[in-house]
Amino acid sequence: MGSIYFPSCNFTKASPQAAKLLRERMAGLMPVAGCCRTDRREYSEGGRALYFCQACRETLEDRFPGLVPENLFVWLDREDIFELPDYSGLTVSIQDCWRDREHPEIHGAVRSLLAKMGVAFEEIPENRERADYCGDLHFQPNQAAKHGGKLVLCYCNRCRLCIEEDGGRAVHLMELVTGTFKREG
Repeated sequence: MGSIYFPSCNFTKASPQAAKLLRERMAGLMPVAGCCRTDRREYSEGGRALYFCQACRETLEDRFPGLVPENLFVWLDREDIFELPDYSGLTVSIQDCWRDREHPEIHGAVRSLLAKMGVAFEEIPENRERADYCGDLHFQPNQAAKHGGKLVLCYCNRCRLCIEEDGGRAVHLMELVTGTFKREG
């Protein structure tokens, strides 16, 4: 069995335009599943479940033990099948997610995709395996302030939502990948 794309319901709600475009692109390559929490289809052992939401990963590991979860950013970086937009001149501050602190392959793919799109990035000390923030799940007060007013690059729905609620400006990596992010000014 090949790969199956599991879209993120939270991302779809937060960024419907990017989610729709991503779903269309992925549907041209492989089957697209329903919500990981409610999908009742049977999947063959050994297939890859492509996800980019940390909550989806946890659900997939519990509900579909025969599937092998793989982060979509890692897959996109390796497969190099989408034409990535050029965001040269854009600088972001990366917010790594606490739930991905044990996934160095995700940290690497995030930074590689940013570089491929011409995005310069900065890092806060609590990055990669030292990440201590996941929005309201693993909360740190004044998290947005740690980024010094820069646009915060998130690849977690909770992180993005709570950075914005904390007064910061944030963008989800998938909005950059799909080219739906519009620069200010």
